[in-house]
Amino acid sequence: MRTSQLEELASALAFGSKVAAPLSREKLVATLGAVPPVPTDIHVQRGQVYEFEGVKISSLSWSVGWGKQTQALLLTPLDAIGPLPGVLYLHSHDDLKEFGKEKVAQTSSDQLPERARWVRRDHYGDRAPANELAKRGFAVLVHDCFPWGSRGFSLDEIPPRITEIHGSASEKEFENLSVMFESLALNKYLSLYGATMAGILNHDDRVAVQVAKQLPEITDSISAIGLSGGGCRAILLHGTNPELRAVVSTGAMATYSSMLHEHVAPHSWMFFPFNLASAGEWPEVAMISDTPLFVQFCGNDQLFTKAGMEDAHQMLTKHDAGRSRYKGEFYPVQHSFTVPMQTQAFDWLAEHA
Repeated sequence: MRTSQLEELASALAFGSKVAAPLSREKLVATLGAVPPVPTDIHVQRGQVYEFEGVKISSLSWSVGWGKQTQALLLTPLDAIGPLPGVLYLHSHDDLKEFGKEKVAQTSSDQLPERARWVRRDHYGDRAPANELAKRGFAVLVHDCFPWGSRGFSLDEIPPRITEIHGSASEKEFENLSVMFESLALNKYLSLYGATMAGILNHDDRVAVQVAKQLPEITDSISAIGLSGGGCRAILLHGTNPELRAVVSTGAMATYSSMLHEHVAPHSWMFFPFNLASAGEWPEVAMISDTPLFVQFCGNDQLFTKAGMEDAHQMLTKHDAGRSRYKGEFYPVQHSFTVPMQTQAFDWLAEHA
């Protein structure tokens, strides 16, 4: 819904017309706000090992230095010999916080309850894409990111005011309460702390990069891939970690200016770190690093405008200037990572491994 007063405020503040120096890594990191130090000595614990449809899946866990222990899965082909190129598979948002890594990685046929299987059906071609990527000869690391899965909040951590507004405090309403908590309260805490949702998520992902570097199953080639919220995290990781070999971001690219006004509410706070838009447009975050980047646009994406996606693509193409560091493709689909899109993304990662 258009809000005329907010449109007038955008005009009064000259939103989208500010001239600034090119966005740098230092500026991006500063804009992402305060984050804890990335641990220098990460102790990775190993747990249960699964075998499922040609993939070996090892349970891992570690601490990011605060909060709950990160639970993760490492997927490799059953017949793997020696270390393999690594990929961080960044799970999507989906307004579903009970699960993180399980959205994209599968350990058994009944791993996800029916109430959550829509994520794979609607967003991933009714399969676990991390497993499919591992079958292609990669070591795929999938970790829960704050505040999803093992890094999420329990019902008793949700402020009473949220349950009061919602009118329920039952476990059945956990997902709705979690969404309200993130939107109405969590970012107040982060603002007080001088932090942002994008920065805290990026911190979790940067720790995961350090974990991947020390795993014997992974070579020094480490890439990243993600859809939607995972695609947003992939862009941020692309900007903050130049050592990555390649990055794929799906369904997460458009201009900030095109997102006013219908396309602000559907997105998480991770897309809108405070004052980033005054430093540069969202595509400019993807211009900081020379790491090869493949952006997949969902041509009928209900979360972005066609014009906003096309403008972002043109900005990235112009910046690349024929250096073959950027690849952008449009697909005639709604917000999703279909099997044909996965095939093209996985082929591209193999070319850059």
